[in-house]
Amino acid sequence: MYGAIIGDVAGSYYEILEARARKNKQIRSYMEKTMILDKNIPLFTEKSSCTDDSILTIAIMDAKLNNKDYKETLKEYGLRELELGKDIYNRGRFGKGFVKWLTGDYEGDSYGNGCAMRISSIGFLCNSLEEVKEESYKATIPSHNHEESIKCAEAVAVSIFLLRSGLPKEKLKEYIENNYFKLDYDLDDLRLNYLFTSRAIDSVPQAIYCFLESKNFENAIRISLSIGGDSDTIAAITGALAEAYYGVPEDLIEKVNPYLRDYMNPVLEKYYGKNKKKVLEAKHVKES
Repeated sequence: MYGAIIGDVAGSYYEILEARARKNKQIRSYMEKTMILDKNIPLFTEKSSCTDDSILTIAIMDAKLNNKDYKETLKEYGLRELELGKDIYNRGRFGKGFVKWLTGDYEGDSYGNGCAMRISSIGFLCNSLEEVKEESYKATIPSHNHEESIKCAEAVAVSIFLLRSGLPKEKLKEYIENNYFKLDYDLDDLRLNYLFTSRAIDSVPQAIYCFLESKNFENAIRISLSIGGDSDTIAAITGALAEAYYGVPEDLIEKVNPYLRDYMNPVLEKYYGKNKKKVLEAKHVKES
């Protein structure tokens, strides 16, 4: 969950850069995108923000930890956030379809990636592959009952569960390609040609691929930001997988904490508790 939140906050401003480029019918250059690979460039700045990815990640986490209804909890968190008005980028805090679902009786038939960006706690909190799939489905369908979204959210949750269970990267790639979708991408090609989309099937595979190409947690976040697109969501998904595999550096937790809403802290504390460092230790030998 911290992995998803760090990815979201780090990616928030880069998603705005993507949006501005689209508005001007432009594409951000390869050079601009890859600047983030320089470790001297901070992941968080005064232009960074906690967005809907983090908010709804905590909502699903709260529901799972406290045996709450997913639909009711998502609406509780979403409606509370809507009351705050526009975000720091002068945008609505959620997509139009999700707002329609929050404020009405609209059936959530979205094929967007919003279900996958929020699903990470299912992979961390469930104790079997069967439970992961069942809970992923329950947590997805209130607002995203399209088959593409269901499949993509499950792929993320299952990946997290398998990684924290010790599955190597190459075996995860094989599993995902055999059961969900192909991951035959190239980073330079993505950086040159990948365009913004919030469709799950066109962004979730790319996020998983970015994790597979990473060397450590921070590198995973930076790689995910370097391909452009829906940056906060892609980085949130990549960050969640990276947490399951590498653990999360303590300094990044300290740096992201100021961006969190106060109501998030009790939920995070219930899971991470006083053994935070132990929980966040890498499950695998860290790569250089």
